Amino acid sequence: MTEIKGTIAEIRFRNEENGYTIATVETDLQPFTVVGVFPPAGEGSYVSCSGNFVTHPKFGRQLKADSVRLERPDSIYGMIQFLGSGMIKGIGPKRAEAIVSRFGGETFDVIENYPERLTKVSGISNRMAKEIASSYNEVRIAAEAMSFLMEYGVTSGLALKIFNEYKEHTVAMVSTNPYRLIEDVKGIGFLTADRMAASLGIDKKSDFRVRAGLLYTLGENSEKSGNTLMTRAALIEETDGLLGLDDGELIEKNVSEMLISRKLREVEYEGERAIMSAGLYRAEYTAANKLCRMLESSNRALPDCFDEIAEFERTERVSFHSEQKNAIVSALKNGVSVITGGPGTGKTTIVRCILGILKAHGFSVKLMAPTGRAAKRLSESTGADASTIHRALMAENSGDEGGGLNSDAIVIDEFSMVDVNLLSDLLGELRDDAKLVIVGDADQLPSVGAGNALADVISCGIIPVAKLTRIYRQDENGRIIVNAHKINAGEMPDLRGGNDFFFLRSESAAESAKITVDLITRRLPKYLGCDAGRLQVLCPMKSGEAGVLNLNRLLRAGIIGKPDREIVIGDTAFAAGDKVMHVVNNYNLMWVKNYSSGTGVFNGDMGFVTEVRTDSGEILVEFEDGRRVTYAGEDRNQLMLAYAVTVHKSQGSEYDGVVIPIAGGHPMIMTRNLLYTAITRAKSLVVLVGTEDGVSRMVRNNYISKRQTMLGRFLIEVSRKMSMLYGNFDTDNAP
Repeated sequence: MTEIKGTIAEIRFRNEENGYTIATVETDLQPFTVVGVFPPAGEGSYVSCSGNFVTHPKFGRQLKADSVRLERPDSIYGMIQFLGSGMIKGIGPKRAEAIVSRFGGETFDVIENYPERLTKVSGISNRMAKEIASSYNEVRIAAEAMSFLMEYGVTSGLALKIFNEYKEHTVAMVSTNPYRLIEDVKGIGFLTADRMAASLGIDKKSDFRVRAGLLYTLGENSEKSGNTLMTRAALIEETDGLLGLDDGELIEKNVSEMLISRKLREVEYEGERAIMSAGLYRAEYTAANKLCRMLESSNRALPDCFDEIAEFERTERVSFHSEQKNAIVSALKNGVSVITGGPGTGKTTIVRCILGILKAHGFSVKLMAPTGRAAKRLSESTGADASTIHRALMAENSGDEGGGLNSDAIVIDEFSMVDVNLLSDLLGELRDDAKLVIVGDADQLPSVGAGNALADVISCGIIPVAKLTRIYRQDENGRIIVNAHKINAGEMPDLRGGNDFFFLRSESAAESAKITVDLITRRLPKYLGCDAGRLQVLCPMKSGEAGVLNLNRLLRAGIIGKPDREIVIGDTAFAAGDKVMHVVNNYNLMWVKNYSSGTGVFNGDMGFVTEVRTDSGEILVEFEDGRRVTYAGEDRNQLMLAYAVTVHKSQGSEYDGVVIPIAGGHPMIMTRNLLYTAITRAKSLVVLVGTEDGVSRMVRNNYISKRQTMLGRFLIEVSRKMSMLYGNFDTDNAP
């Protein structure tokens, strides 16, 4: 680490939202280029910068700062430069020189404590003196607050976020309860707050710490395992281990108090007392309420529609099996219904028939899917507009009629990807008397987020479910669909090769990686006649020689080579031409498309880098639907290379060709439904790379991690209450 102190001579770039700055700092020795997150500062401000010197290929040697502090200069020249920098309202360069000439080394003391003395300087009135003092104090408070935070290990970027949240109360708020940052400031987690608390000398047995630890433990369990609850005993034990207290009674006491304040909720789960966070409890309970209300309230059941179904069969030249007809009738008859089945079982054709009949009877219908790729595929297969659930919600909440959530009927495809928070948000915007048609493959991986919505809705016995088992769509010479169903049934797929399904033997992870790169960069683009960007590598794991991280590095080198310009974020370099994925939901990130603009980029959106601006650190991305986004500052951390992605990240997507390297891995990961999910992402081609034994082990491994959730139980509970009270049960508010 190197520290330099000096005056900001020039600000070459600054992002006011996140503080990311490129500046020239003049020191006693020489000027330096400093890049990093700066506190509120202007040209002439005196700063100390700590970091490491790096050599930029275009801009040369520069200090990459981890910490930038605004400091009070101690020289006459520095005082003049600082006061005249434009940061202090009412003071320009000439007035700064006049003030410093009058008060010398006492200048800052006068402004802070005796501002009335400023009136002795020509041209400064009493009112102006007060304004100067007020403006100076704002800058001083910001500098002191950020310096205080950085002393306790907070980065400049997070320090700026914290100050923007609490302003002049920053030091008091953080000193009293740093754990409050977890809820108030995005990017601050329990571990960061806990380190600050330890540095501040806060008691390890503080109730603040115990309660933050309880919420952190619940959150980690939800994020890593998809559970919406923990048994009370497990929660206390794991929290005690996290906090290192060996004091279960203290944690038990805090659980009880948080239950009273409703920060936590208690439920019965399989005969045990279990704890839920207030947010997940409300999400599952309100979702169950709304589904039951929609099931009971839909009074627009269509009359016998067998004639319309027959007409659809005639015009579309299809012949529905009885299970397909039953699925159509169920959707038309019920307020809420589920259609589930694997690839080739006719789900898309059924949706087209339902859509046509509903529209013929005057229903307004909205089609939705969890991801942009899935929505695009739904739109192409039905010929009707479809949007992501997130975009529909944003349009509805902004008052834009384009949301379509006031429609008479809603059809949601790829429902296995929908987590309980998204489900709750969506259902909260639908009318009670609207029809909801849920379409999905129950055998695919569950949602990345918390909950197990599709499985819970199917298994509760309250919602009508149509299960499709017969295969109708398959190429005479193709094996993708047949092999997918074989795998799902626990049978070994046909690995002999064909037009669309191939197996390449590889005895090691390193060899699998080498074969995968050759397939994507050379062999498959020629075979399919498509660009490498339309092919996708799907990995069971992130790590390892045949994992996402290493394959992204190898594939990037094979596809775009060594770029002239790139920007390094953490351990990842980005350059023009890179295939990327956005990995979190960011409702505020701005995009432009043709002559329109909007906000919101979501987890799983894929695109390509069109430009990197090494002078400003910006990364420009165009997504598959044409939206263009400029990434700067911390938003850049929401991008990852996507030449290879995990199978979980691929859910809801469809690719021309898919390559799946199978090399080792823990049995909890290398499962049958993961392989099934990966294969069903392919439109035209699947290539498995590995050993026959590796494939066989995955097919035989029917391990499915059971998610602990309450949606199904809440559905049963609410349904019973509504039946007992003949529909008069008030479910507007969760108990």
